[in-house]
Amino acid sequence: MRERIDEQDGPMSRMVQAAEALEPILAEAVSKRPSKLSKFGLKSAHMLADLAAEDHRSNKRLAKFAHGTTLGIVFVDVAGFTTYTERAGDDAARKLLARLSSLVADKAKASKGEVVKELGDGFLLVFPAASQAVRGALSLRDAVRKQRDGDPDFDVLLRCAIHAGEPLVEQDDLFGYDVNLTARLLDHCKPDEVVVSETAKELADKRLRSVDFGKRKVAKIRGLSSKVPIYPVESKKS
Repeated sequence: MRERIDEQDGPMSRMVQAAEALEPILAEAVSKRPSKLSKFGLKSAHMLADLAAEDHRSNKRLAKFAHGTTLGIVFVDVAGFTTYTERAGDDAARKLLARLSSLVADKAKASKGEVVKELGDGFLLVFPAASQAVRGALSLRDAVRKQRDGDPDFDVLLRCAIHAGEPLVEQDDLFGYDVNLTARLLDHCKPDEVVVSETAKELADKRLRSVDFGKRKVAKIRGLSSKVPIYPVESKKS
C-alpha cells in the first residue's frame, strides 16, 4: 500500500481511483440499508482514500528537494540515550523524545528544512543548502542547550553531523552515498557537538558570518578507504 501511486496508469493508481469512486456509492447504500458488511466496506474505502492522500502529502513534502541540486544533509543523535532510558525509565524517555521531536521540527522548518524521518533517538533532516543545514543544526543544538539549562529533567545532549551532496530523493526518504557518509560522521561527533564535512564547510563558509569553524580534523570513516576532513562548528558569541 505504501508503494508509489503517482503513476497515472499504474495498478496502485487505478485501485485508489476505484476506492475513491466507490466511497460515495457505499455511503448511499449504507444510508438505505445499513449492515456490518456495508459499514466495513465504507471504512475500507475511507482507509484507501486516506492512505492515498497521505502518500500524496508525503511525496509533495520532499518534492521541492528533488531537483538534482546539492542539499544539506543532517543527522541528529541523542548522546547516551540508552543510559538515560535505563536510569529514567521508558515512559520518561518517550516523553523526552516527544518534546525533542517537536523542537527538531520547529528548528528545521525555521531554516527551510524538513524532518525526513525519525530514527529511534535520532533524526534525519534535509535542507536546500549547506549553509541552511549549518544554521538549522546550530539553532537546534543551542535551543536544546537553553532548555536543558532551564529544566534538569530535559537531560539531552545532541550530536549533529552535517554533509552536503546530491542524495536520491524518493517519495518521503533520502538514499545514497552522501546520506550514508553523513550518518558515519556521527561516530566522530562528541556529545553537544556539531561537526561538518569539508564539502559542507566549503559550500557554507562564505554565506555564514555568525558561525566559527574549528580546527580541521581527519576522520577514518567505516567502509571508506580514504579519510574525510571534518570541522567542529559553533555559533559566534555575541
